[in-house]
Amino acid sequence: MAPGAFWRIDKDVTRYAALFRRLANGGGVVSMMLENSIAVLPGVFSANVSLHYYRGPLDDGQAASMPDVAHPSIRSLYHEPADVVLPVSKPDGHYGSGFWHRIDSETGVEATTVVIPRNAYRAVLEIFVSYHGDEDTWYTNPLRSEYLRQPMTAKLSASRANGAFRQVYATIDGRYAGGRVPFPVVYPSAINPFFWSPVTAIGAFDMPSYDLDLTPFLGLMLDGRPHEVGLGVRGAQPHWLVAANLHLWIDHWSDAVQAGPLEYFAPAIQMNRNAQWRNVDGESEVGAEGLERFAGWVSSSRGNLTTQVRHKTKMKSEVEVQNRGTVSQSDFIFKERTTVTVLRGNQWMARVQAVVEAPMQVQTTVQNAAGAPALQKTRFFHQLMQTVSLNEGQSGATTTRELTDRQDAEGSAMTSGGWGSGKSRSAYRYKDGSRCYARNVNTAGGVVIQDKKASCAAMAGVA
Repeated sequence: MAPGAFWRIDKDVTRYAALFRRLANGGGVVSMMLENSIAVLPGVFSANVSLHYYRGPLDDGQAASMPDVAHPSIRSLYHEPADVVLPVSKPDGHYGSGFWHRIDSETGVEATTVVIPRNAYRAVLEIFVSYHGDEDTWYTNPLRSEYLRQPMTAKLSASRANGAFRQVYATIDGRYAGGRVPFPVVYPSAINPFFWSPVTAIGAFDMPSYDLDLTPFLGLMLDGRPHEVGLGVRGAQPHWLVAANLHLWIDHWSDAVQAGPLEYFAPAIQMNRNAQWRNVDGESEVGAEGLERFAGWVSSSRGNLTTQVRHKTKMKSEVEVQNRGTVSQSDFIFKERTTVTVLRGNQWMARVQAVVEAPMQVQTTVQNAAGAPALQKTRFFHQLMQTVSLNEGQSGATTTRELTDRQDAEGSAMTSGGWGSGKSRSAYRYKDGSRCYARNVNTAGGVVIQDKKASCAAMAGVA
């Protein structure tokens, strides 16, 4: 057997520190599960997992300077790892079916029963999703005219015709508690498989998770009784796999804390759908826009603190097909802005704001030849831009993290498989205060032809 590719992936798992502490007491097991179909792209995987433990503070000491502040957290800003992490998944996953809940339609909601400790003063739900089957390339789905005219019962069974709007969301005892548009990760077999050797698409080896701050909802769950945390996907078709972790921070100085809701504003997302088709040619447009706000108070040994969550979403998808289906272009973009503010009385103690923007474009041309497989030429662009800002009090310092990850690719492939070519350009930029990192990787024909790294000094002219 010819030697295959080798990848090394590093992932910060500090947020799961509570689970790793159980290992020291013999109360936990680390498992690695690889659940994937190998019918199309067969292969053998060998994996080695190592855990590295580090001593010392989690950051430069800013968190320690304000120990009484319950830091809000979005997109990896876990200044203090949770004291308890509860699974929101299938409890019998060890028996071969996996821990993921399966979602086959937008009306499907899978719930897990949890009991929240009565002295929990903060809660963050971390949601994981992956998409399969008809949903492998949901981000390029067209909206067909006949879909708009169908009754709801028919729409639920219409395959790949409902456009590209998807939203993963959570419920508490059946009540909506927040949602996010998932980042469209491109799988290795999608668009053009020859793009993804030896590089991979953005997020392919570290599927994004989505944090929902549920602290405003603690007043509904601190009664010591079982409650159902549900997960669903709006616009879903078969099939999505969903699971979550519920991160809880415990007040060790109290047997129970008091909490209650202050604001619940979650109107339906405004949708705009248009489609004009004649046979295989035509165009469609799907737009979505929404705003939601939640607020609640928690009284603990840290004081009476109010947590406000504000989330705004905007998404647009356009698909155009011409020349009897041989020329197509798909454009997809979503923007989200999330703000979490912690207040004591009328004075805010900490505020974090996360802005995410992710555009994508796929251009495809198919050339048919008599007696030969069709040749598909593709150009691809994808980008992830994130900015996270943390303010430590009204007169405190502001910490900002910026990430830009971009990929451009073009190539050709036979539609019947077997032959293809591709080249790609990947550009990664990350800035965290005075620290910064940049890397450019270019590939062609499955080989890296350029790999450049840059320091902060070199990035000065790039920013």
